[in-house]
Amino acid sequence: MLETAGRDDSPMGLRDHAILQTLATYGLRSGEIVRLRLDGIDWREDTQNVRHSKSGMRSQLPLIEPVGEAVLRYLQRGRPETDARCVFIRSRAPSRGLSVVGLYDLVQRRLADAGVVPGGKRGPHVSRHARAVRLLRASTPRKVIGGVLGHRSPASTVPYLKLAVEDLRAVVLERPVREARS
Repeated sequence: MLETAGRDDSPMGLRDHAILQTLATYGLRSGEIVRLRLDGIDWREDTQNVRHSKSGMRSQLPLIEPVGEAVLRYLQRGRPETDARCVFIRSRAPSRGLSVVGLYDLVQRRLADAGVVPGGKRGPHVSRHARAVRLLRASTPRKVIGGVLGHRSPASTVPYLKLAVEDLRAVVLERPVREARS
């Protein structure tokens, strides 16, 4: 999905790629993406401020290079002229911030363009689950994963840590076969 969107140099393609890169890297919620603000990015310190939707907590995230580059390309070559202070703007007039519904539609469209058919959920939340599983596979402690996702309670993180079938197969121990009694 990132590769497909990354090949689209249209203003909408630049925006979509920046959004998808942000979703994949940070595992943010839809509302957190659409509320990212221009004044929340510190280009000198390479940080980005995020207000987490459910907890209300604020996080200062490192502006990871692929995200920073994609956002900068969008801001320089794709973002329409507007007084709106949110980072991501609708692709059609009026030029105002992207909505959560618009973000959901964008992700659905880009999944279809890439030929990706996810099982279950199909919106931006898929990236959140994928980010949690990638961190788990990298042996990241659950508490850290919860922090990345902006959770206050460790119990909130558990649903995100459903292991993929391949992970379960990797940890299954062979069980000795018992001989049948006669």
